Amino acid sequence: MVEGLMKKPSVAVPLVLRRMRAKLDEWREAQKNYNRLWREQCDKNHAKWQQSQAASFRQVDGRQMRTKTLLNGADTAAEEVSLSHRCIVVIGDVD
Repeated sequence: MVEGLMKKPSVAVPLVLRRMRAKLDEWREAQKNYNRLWREQCDKNHAKWQQSQAASFRQVDGRQMRTKTLLNGADTAAEEVSLSHRCIVVIGDVD
C-alpha cells in the first residue's frame, strides 16, 4: 500500500481514504457497543456500592440516634452555652 502511494498516489489515495472511512465507521460502531456495556457495568457497580454503604449508614445513624448519645450531646451544648455566658469580674485597683 505504501509502495502504491509512492508510485501512483492518484490511484492509491482514494482507496486508502475509503478503507480509513470504513475502519472509522467500524470503530464508532464498536465504541457504541462498548459504551452500552460499560454503562450497564457502571450502573451495576454503583447499585452494589450503594447497598454496601446503606448498612454502614444505618449503623452510624442508629448510634447517633440513641437516647444516651442525644442526651450527651445536649449536655455538651448546654455546657458550652453556659461557659460562653460567664462573666469574669475583676475586683481590685484599676488604673
